[in-house]
Amino acid sequence: MSYCMCENTKLAMAQVLEAMAMQGPMFIEEMNKDEKRAYKDLFELCEAFIQQSEELEYIIERGEEC
Repeated sequence: MSYCMCENTKLAMAQVLEAMAMQGPMFIEEMNKDEKRAYKDLFELCEAFIQQSEELEYIIERGEEC
């Protein structure tokens, strides 16, 4: 994975988090159907990212080959 991919994703996620903090519950309440679907998809991707990251870190800590 390239640095650029991680950097761009990090910046986009920071933008989403800032909007959530500024708008509070209205962030979700004002979403249309497509936006809510994308929001739920993003949530699921974040969960998968955390799980996969933890698994890779565990493999690295144990010194195993991927």
